[in-house]
Amino acid sequence: MNMSRRAALQSTFAFAASALLPKTAGAQDSWVPSKPIRTIVPYSVGTPPDVVTRIVAAKMTTNLGQSVYVENRPGATGTVGLGELLRQPPDGYTIMTMLQPISVAPALYPGLTVDLARDLNAVGQFTSYCNVLTVHPSIPARTVAELVALLKAKPSDFNFGSGGSGTPAHLSGELFKQQAGVSATHVPYNQFPQAVGDLLQGRLQFMFVTSSVIVPHVQTGRVRALAVTGVKRISALPDVPTMIESGYPEFDVSGWDGFVVRSGTPARVITRLNLELARAVQSPDVSDRFVALGVDPVAGDPKQFSDLIAAESRRWGNLVRSTGIKVE
Repeated sequence: MNMSRRAALQSTFAFAASALLPKTAGAQDSWVPSKPIRTIVPYSVGTPPDVVTRIVAAKMTTNLGQSVYVENRPGATGTVGLGELLRQPPDGYTIMTMLQPISVAPALYPGLTVDLARDLNAVGQFTSYCNVLTVHPSIPARTVAELVALLKAKPSDFNFGSGGSGTPAHLSGELFKQQAGVSATHVPYNQFPQAVGDLLQGRLQFMFVTSSVIVPHVQTGRVRALAVTGVKRISALPDVPTMIESGYPEFDVSGWDGFVVRSGTPARVITRLNLELARAVQSPDVSDRFVALGVDPVAGDPKQFSDLIAAESRRWGNLVRSTGIKVE
């Protein structure tokens, strides 16, 4: 990481950490875990949320002197893992990585009885990242405008993939279709890596892919990046414009990860978990690894993360309803 980038992160983390510090000397020790903490990742091993969670959990283990271990419970847009969390006692010994697809689950699954605001307590956000609109090199498009022109001319020739209905890759694709006024066929895969593999092989023509996954393939020329979905360019792909720069001023899509616990978890437990999460994320070894993956480290407080989950649930729920997206 360059020095200006590191300095900026350290300044941000110093402020965040000071806001999270307890007001009394003994407050941080008001809850001390007496057994290992189980961290549910509702996606498969090797997926982006799994990778970043393992980095954070390892650092929390070191700092706490108590094991914070990861257990993968993939399936049904993250709701399998969510269901497992809600079956556990609200004592802080089971936490879960919460990410954007789960926030849209109530809209995707009308029969789902979970109320995110009622059933979950936020601990804190720890990452933010963008997707990258990429095409296979066989597609003669080097800008978003050129891709849109191709899509309008021959929509039946274009497929885009995702790791399943309601995932960031899918919702980004649907938002793109809506804002650009184009058509393309969505191909949902059981596993995200399968979709990426088919993009690399040319069986998919374009796809919105998490930056941490696709940047190495862009750098080796196996795919071509047309735009990133955040509000700013990313250091790993400095010459790739944002969707906003490409003519879509309302296309701001950022992925994120954070920890949640079951509602009813004591406030002192959440406070300690949040403090340890912030300490892990602000450590140089964790933040440097995140940045190398194209991921921005975040040291968020519980209210900020709770508000983000609610806002994302409204935003993407509206898109699901307006486009008629169904689980396939």
